Amino acid sequence: MGVSGIDRSLAARVPAIDAPLDPDAYVCGPGDILELNFWGVQNFKLRVTVDLEGRAFVPKTGFLDLGGKTLSQARRIMRDSVARFYPRLSFDVTLAEPRTFLVQVVDDVKRPGSYPARALDRVASLIARAGGFGPNASRRRIEIRRRDGKELRADLLVYSLTGDVAQNPYLLDGDVVRVPFEELAATVDGAVNRPGRYELTGKRDLAELVELAGGLAPTATQRLPISLVRRSKEDRQDQTLLPFGADGSLPTATIQHEDSVRIPAFADLQRSVMIIGAIAGATAPNDATATRRLPFVQGDSVRTLLDRVGGVGPLADLTGAYVLRNGTSLPVNLYQLVMVRDLSADRPVELGDSLVVPFKRRSILVEGAVFKAGEYPYNPNFGIQQYLSLAGGRNRFAQGLSSVRVVTPNGETKKYASDLNVEPGSSVIVPERNFSRSEVVQIFLGAAGIVLSGVAVVISARK
Repeated sequence: MGVSGIDRSLAARVPAIDAPLDPDAYVCGPGDILELNFWGVQNFKLRVTVDLEGRAFVPKTGFLDLGGKTLSQARRIMRDSVARFYPRLSFDVTLAEPRTFLVQVVDDVKRPGSYPARALDRVASLIARAGGFGPNASRRRIEIRRRDGKELRADLLVYSLTGDVAQNPYLLDGDVVRVPFEELAATVDGAVNRPGRYELTGKRDLAELVELAGGLAPTATQRLPISLVRRSKEDRQDQTLLPFGADGSLPTATIQHEDSVRIPAFADLQRSVMIIGAIAGATAPNDATATRRLPFVQGDSVRTLLDRVGGVGPLADLTGAYVLRNGTSLPVNLYQLVMVRDLSADRPVELGDSLVVPFKRRSILVEGAVFKAGEYPYNPNFGIQQYLSLAGGRNRFAQGLSSVRVVTPNGETKKYASDLNVEPGSSVIVPERNFSRSEVVQIFLGAAGIVLSGVAVVISARK
């Protein structure tokens, strides 16, 4: 159902407030519009405005001095003065529209200056109109200087965390809101309920910092010390470890500006094992998801670890997996364990073990007496001759084509055949030939001739 034009106009005039107006605290001033309501023999309303001198004119009564009076005091003055001129009528006064005035916002806000405000506006809303806090602004030591010399403090951090409106006071005519720079702020992370950076204004110690961070989280542990990192006079980062008290209480420590505190969690005590390689989600050996650290649980095995990471990936070499323990490789047949579900192939793991699941190589490795040995992309239509061509062909030291061998990913060696199927991950080996005695002598004499020719050239040049 739509909102009528009258409703919209009323909504525009009535300010949004977060608490009922306190007539004993609201101070009347120039621009306030008061509504006088009469009922009885007659029912009618009168609206009067407090002028620049703080006076309000009421028909039949004259001017009443209301400036600087609270709303409760203004009501009493008007009741005493107006009632005798309107006999046999009941009478009351309400604040119809609060006045608008200017307030100065200075120091570390994005747009310092003068901004319109009403006596129902709070400090936080005015700072928002000024563009918000600057990069180093204090949210906890905001000063409100009143025209009469009185000073108030606002703590908008506590207000945002607790909703305590006393930390976000109302504004008055002539107020100056000053947002100073931070004096002491520190960062806390780890096992606290609200990690972050906080400014300290009280005792400026560890207890205040943890309290602002919502206290210790249920995951905190007292078995490990708290880490305090502080910048030294030599501009270095120095770490201090602060153990909890015997009763589990926080250690006593004074915090300095830009300190960094980390509260330990019980996960830091958790022992772990590693799974490396072609596990679920990993797409390449250098992928970050190819390494997972899991909490160690007594009784874990290769099968339970794989279940916890979602199994192996499609590129896993199921026959090449192993458990690395104290530098020793213990083979695991994942084909039997994963594909055949032969639980006898399972192997228990111990604290500190690493389960390695190699990636299956799909490229073809050409090695030996070729011009460009290396890996080449697998092509299901290629045979041995095509892969040798990719490697630049056999060089002059290669044995005959019939001596070429193919080693499959399973370690099986196959002899050369023109129609031999080269499986993904295979290696093509081109052996070098063994030279006969006469060939060795021939190579030696050729090399000697080259050396003698070089010597002759040098001698001729000297002549």
